[in-house]
This record gives sequence, structure tokens and C-alpha cells, in this order.
Amino acid sequence: MNFIQRAFRHLTRSKTKSLLLTLTFFLIANFVVVGFSISSAAAEAKTETRRKMNPVVEFTMNFDAWYEKYMSLDQEERKTFAYPKPDPELVKKMLADSRVKSADWTRSTMGYADGFAPVEIQRPQKEEDEDDGGMFSGSIVVSETLSGSGQKTEQKPNLTLLGLLSPQMNKLADGTWSLAQGRMITQEEIENGSPVAVIDKRLAEANNLSVGDFIKIKLYSDEEMNAIADTQNDNVLDLEIVGILDSAEELSSEELQWASEYSHPANQVLVPLPLYAQRDLALMTLFHQANPKVMEAKPEDYDPSSVVFVLNDPLEVDAFRDQYNQNLDEYLIMDANDEMYQRLSKPLDTLTVFSDLIVAVVLINAVVIITLVSALTLKTRETEIGVLLSIGVSKVKIVGQLFSELLITAMIGFALAAVSGSMIAGSVGEKALAMQVQENQTSESGGFAYSSSESLFNEVSQEEVTASYHAGVDAGILIQIFILGVGVVFISTLIPSMMVLRFNPKKILMSQN
Repeated sequence: MNFIQRAFRHLTRSKTKSLLLTLTFFLIANFVVVGFSISSAAAEAKTETRRKMNPVVEFTMNFDAWYEKYMSLDQEERKTFAYPKPDPELVKKMLADSRVKSADWTRSTMGYADGFAPVEIQRPQKEEDEDDGGMFSGSIVVSETLSGSGQKTEQKPNLTLLGLLSPQMNKLADGTWSLAQGRMITQEEIENGSPVAVIDKRLAEANNLSVGDFIKIKLYSDEEMNAIADTQNDNVLDLEIVGILDSAEELSSEELQWASEYSHPANQVLVPLPLYAQRDLALMTLFHQANPKVMEAKPEDYDPSSVVFVLNDPLEVDAFRDQYNQNLDEYLIMDANDEMYQRLSKPLDTLTVFSDLIVAVVLINAVVIITLVSALTLKTRETEIGVLLSIGVSKVKIVGQLFSELLITAMIGFALAAVSGSMIAGSVGEKALAMQVQENQTSESGGFAYSSSESLFNEVSQEEVTASYHAGVDAGILIQIFILGVGVVFISTLIPSMMVLRFNPKKILMSQN
């Protein structure tokens, strides 16, 4: 390996040239270190942002896109342009995924307590003399399902039936709910449409109910049932209580002002969705027969319009969503709080593009400059190369010497840049991020954003994201830098190497005479 020794001797003899090459690599490496540090810090900050967000994926309809299409259709086309819903088979496949911790696959409707009393809403006392008693106290309530009949009733719904297609509920998983008595409805009971129910502890205590007791719930009021020709059909679900939930959920003071009894968390009853759907479909079929102008109900009408999944790990969200986001209906989406994530990540993405562009431009210029310097200095070393070739040194070893000379200066320059570049990267990166954050906040619109009350999405502030950004140099970046340095030297040696391979030692020495 004497060509390495010759490389060292040449560098010590040509101190000015060696110093200039080392300085060139040092400057190049500083830009590369800054670029890599900013890019790496931005990627890590995005990872931390996702880690701070709840690992929630909502499989739902893209309402904005659907509504835009709907408004572009004529009246006849609108009649057949239905709401898209998650495919039940795909949802079952997703529920079986090991990354899923829990999921809400439910559909709710209103009902009427039969033979027991719902938990009353304790409204705050009003200072003024008002007798409205809440928004719904004197109002006439029209059933959601039978609203097309025009049948009005003074009997108000006072329960919410939460139909389940899966017992893996998010509130049970996160501790919002717990079982005070009994058990949860099983998957088998859901699939069989078994007449079972889980009720709130407050509802149970108000009516002296316990596990094993039965409650009756009407799907429609007596007045609404008059809209069906055959009023003898069973409008009542006779349910066995298999579990009692302990929940601390309460209505806020603002909600108490207008809430109806069915919206009180204590008046929520969990039942298998197929049980409710089968009974309601039979009633709606009779209603359609008595009122042919009303659209006929179909079994798929009872499928939930959305499913909310909670995963075990926030960092699994993107992979989970991408896996199941294939071949979906164009109006269905897998939403992982993307709007907030993209808003928070926008400054980081801009930094990444900026830093990657710096690295690319610097590396291209580095290869061009080092190649030109090497090729030009090679002309001044023709005699040295001619002598080496004449005494039997192979052209490969001469090329190896040239490569070693560049590599030694490159490694010295890159090593020095690893120290200075880390300090520069921290200062430059933080200032650039601050500018991007300020620009991002200025350009944000103050539009209205709807958030479902059932959503488990959480809020992460821009300050939290900024705080997790730390540009610096770690072992991974150092390894990348030195590998990149070797690559730059290798490419920069290619043209000089081809020139060496064409050298003829006899012609070189004769030309010197």
C-alpha cells in the first residue's frame, strides 16, 4: 500500500494546495452538516408531533367532496346519489388488526322508556322569569325515522339507543367508562341480535335496576305508530340488563340550558345494532306499505356512517391508514386528524425541502469544483506520474494515490465541519423554523372547523411542535456525512483517473527533454 505513503508525502510537500483542498471540503461539509441536521431535526419533530397526537383514525365520509358533487347533480340524479358508508367487511378486517386497541362502530337513535323513568336533567335556575324549560320543553318532536309521515307527537324521546357492531369501545378502553356490575355485550350477542342491554349506573339506581332485570324500550311513540296500518306490531324491545356502566360523563352548564332528556349521558342504553335494525326495518316496511310515497328502508341504511379506531401506538397511525386507504370509495377517507397534522407540520416540511435543496446544490457544486481542481493540478504532475509509470508503478496505484490524497483532505475537512456545523445548524435551524412558523400562522385562515363530539382527536399546539425541534449532529448524521464525503471524492476522481489511464510514460519523459 505504498501509494498511501506517497499520498501523505505529497500532501506534506504541497502544504498550500493541501490547505486549500481541506478548506474547500470544510466549507462544503459545513453546508452539508447544516442541511442534514435541519432535515433530521424536522423529521424527528414531525415524529414527536404524531407521538403527541392521539392514535386515532376515523373511517368516515369526506363530506365536503361529497356535497360538492351532490350540488352539481340535477334533482333526479340526487335521488340515487347516496351517502357512502364504510364497508362492513373492511371494518371487520381492520378490527382484527393487532395495531387496533379499540374502536367505536356504532349507530345511535332515540327511544322511549316504557315502564321506567329516565334520569331527569337538572337545569340551572334562571334569574329571569322564563317558562321555556329548555329548548324542547314545549316543542313538538318529530321522529327522525318517521319524519316523512308528518306524524307529530307531544311524547318526547327520552333515551338514546347506542347500537353496537363491536364491543371494543373506546370509552371502555381509555377508562371513561367502567363496568360497575355485570359484563359487556359480547360479539356473539351482537351478531345474533340478542335482546340484551348495558345501561348507566345512574339510570339503574334511579329505577332500582340491577343485572338480570328487564327493561322495555319503545322505538316510536304511540302517535307515530298510528302512521302504520298494523298497529299491533311489536314496537317494544324487551331487554335483559347484562351490564351496568359507571360513567362520570355530565352535560356542561351550557348544554343543560337546551338539552333534552335523551341527550343526557345517563340515559344512554347500549344494545346490539342488529337487534334494533331488524325490528325497525320491519316497522319501516309496514310504514312504507301504508305510505308508498315515503322511500322504502333497506338493511344497509342501518350501517354506521363512520368508525373511529384507536391504535396502540401513535407512530403506527400513518402505516395503518395507508394500508387500508387503498381502493376506497372516492368519498370515503381515513382521517388521522390530518388537517391539524398538516398545519403543524407545514413549517417543518418547508425546512426539509429547504435543507435538502441546500445539500443537493452544494454536493453538485462540490463534485464539479473538486473534479476541475484535480484535473487542472494533474497537468502539473505529469513528470511525477511519468517517472512512477517508468519505474513500474501501475496506473491503478497512481489513481489510488490521487484518491487517497483527496480522501485525506476530505476527512480532515469533514471532521472539522462536524464540530462547527453542529453549532451553525442549531442557530440557523431555529431561526428558519421561527420564520416559517410565523409565516404559517399569518397565512392561516380563521375559518370554522367542525369537530364531532364523539371524536377522540386531541389538540397539539404549534409551540409544542417547535419545542421538540432540536437541530444538532449525532452519530447517524456523522456516518452519513463521511459516507457522502467518500462518494464526492470517488466521483471527483473519475475524470482525473481516465486522464491517468491515457498517460504514456515514454511520451511524458521525452516531452520534458
